[in-house]
Amino acid sequence: EVCLKVDVRKNKDAARLHEMLWTWREQAAKLEVGEISQEDYDRWRYRYPEFDTTGHWHKVVPSQGLSDLLAEAEKANGK
Repeated sequence: EVCLKVDVRKNKDAARLHEMLWTWREQAAKLEVGEISQEDYDRWRYRYPEFDTTGHWHKVVPSQGLSDLLAEAEKANGK
């Protein structure tokens, strides 16, 4: 199990990331209780944020430091 905690007070990018993660959780919860079908969920997640109807998604641009870190990790994994 993976847990990710975002401090929304850190900066506006962190707050936007939190909103995006919350949107994903909301859709997963709808699937869990049968409010939407697996097909609807898959359609939503494959086309996120295009099919997101919550209206509170934002583009988040990672910092250069994070981009560099991810690039290094990909190289280390041979990708």
